[in-house]
Amino acid sequence: MSLELLPNEILLDIFEYFDGIDLLRTFYGLNSRFNLVLHGQFPNCSFKFNSVSKHDFDKICQHYLPTMADYIVTLNLSDNEQTPTQIKLFLSYIPSFNRFTQLRSLSLSNLRSYQTLMKIVEGCHHLCNLTHLELLYCYLQDKQIDFQLIVNHIWSLPKLIHCTIGIAIKGQCLFRTPTIISSSLEYVSIERIQIKLDQINQLFEYTPSLKCLSISVPSFIDNDYIPISIPTLMDLSISSCFTCDASNMAILLQNTPNLRRLSIDLCSELIDGNQWEELIRNCLPKLEVFQFKMKVTLPMGQNLQNRVEELINSFRSPFWIDEHQWFIRFLTSNRTMYLYTLSNKYEENLPVLFKSTDPHDDQQDFYNNITKIISPTFFDQPIPIPSYIRLTQINDLSINLPINDQFWSLVPTLNRLKTLKISFHTNAFQSQVQALLNRAPHLEKLNIHQYESISLQISVFKYINVSVRELDLRGINHYFNEEECIRLSRSPLGIQCEKLSILAYNRKSIISLIENMHKLRALNVRCKDEKYIELSTSIEDNSVEYYDDNEQNEDDCIQWLKSHLPPICIVIRDPKLTCNILIWI
Repeated sequence: MSLELLPNEILLDIFEYFDGIDLLRTFYGLNSRFNLVLHGQFPNCSFKFNSVSKHDFDKICQHYLPTMADYIVTLNLSDNEQTPTQIKLFLSYIPSFNRFTQLRSLSLSNLRSYQTLMKIVEGCHHLCNLTHLELLYCYLQDKQIDFQLIVNHIWSLPKLIHCTIGIAIKGQCLFRTPTIISSSLEYVSIERIQIKLDQINQLFEYTPSLKCLSISVPSFIDNDYIPISIPTLMDLSISSCFTCDASNMAILLQNTPNLRRLSIDLCSELIDGNQWEELIRNCLPKLEVFQFKMKVTLPMGQNLQNRVEELINSFRSPFWIDEHQWFIRFLTSNRTMYLYTLSNKYEENLPVLFKSTDPHDDQQDFYNNITKIISPTFFDQPIPIPSYIRLTQINDLSINLPINDQFWSLVPTLNRLKTLKISFHTNAFQSQVQALLNRAPHLEKLNIHQYESISLQISVFKYINVSVRELDLRGINHYFNEEECIRLSRSPLGIQCEKLSILAYNRKSIISLIENMHKLRALNVRCKDEKYIELSTSIEDNSVEYYDDNEQNEDDCIQWLKSHLPPICIVIRDPKLTCNILIWI
């Protein structure tokens, strides 16, 4: 049966499974009826521009959005390395949110301009149906930033229910609590910046309907904190990357009598089961779900084995095993102890010691739940993984070459693999790499590393995997010349590549890549022939996150590329590593 013969009702049901961008690519222009359905009868359209080509973005913003704005319910914009300056460009096409009358969810990520952020949060007042707002991985450095003003604008949105504020501001480490009451906000997540205990009372005073809160706390010792009951709070997540005196957490939790769910993530502290039991019995009578991840590295003088037994036994009381069935795993690796509830996932090095309070929890269950292997030596450690173990859920894998024989039996399938990082690559291991690619039908990103001392390995041009769309070849430590760029563009992986990270010998090599890789939409490149590399290496790590893209995009290389590339291309310095250049195509 032809798709064109289906009634509009069926078409609308089918369209529900597509993002707005894919809908327009797939169906717009097929015939006048499809166009009519897309423009006038599609009531719940979502546009997520996180990984779109510059060509498609311009076309959608200029030709489609003006007539479809009334039907858009979700809008995601990002200034990430695949779509640099996208948010500013969107505002140049759509200067006002007035027409987005049905927009319910707005997400912005990697924004670095205070002026742009203020323009957007002020414009949100025109979005009369906005219930969800996300500001993710935003970095601001303007000396005139008024964080209080940003927060107050958000809290004054009349229908906002869910809000995530992930803004880091240079020179500021603490959140600014609102001074305007929001009667609608129920779910708040504060990321990339901390909130002190004495700010929490004001947060709830001006957010009286708040039910779910996620925060990072610098310390649970605060002489300015005055305990006040918080009866509305039902879901609380607390994290800390540093020592925060977590054993004093009761000073906060004693004020949350209706808490149903508690999630704890501590990177430098452990609280034993006896302390948790006392805290929960005394302060959290309605707690139903308790999840935690904790780890700490012991100094050389402490007895690791004795500490392990004390901790694991503290979680074996009837409170944990019988009353709540809250089971925990305890792992050790290189004098680091990891303690977490079974619902959390472990993504660190292969553990030396494995213990669990669940009698049915064995190592097979532990390995079955591993989805990410970030250590390339995971399969090469002195303590072998038991032969009966099978790893079937891996979606992110880092591995060294050569691959030992144990790997192939431990990992019988890579059907879920999305990202693959290969280290110590040489031509000698071409068959092993291709065997990995053959087992990964859904692989999206391939990252290849090799020793700097060896030449470019021609096997890079021979690998085949029909699903790979992103290549990261910077770890090869070779600057590709024009001839090598052309060869890459004609290789099986190069022909289908949409996002490429690479080192180029000179500017003409960059032009060659863009002219010959016809599916390429995003390029992250470092050019060997420019002196800017030497300057950028002196930038301190703690400042590059706050790099202002307006300051350093006028150098000679950027201007030369702009003059030699099609006008549609965006060319800027990478804000996170300014020796790299980002090109959005």
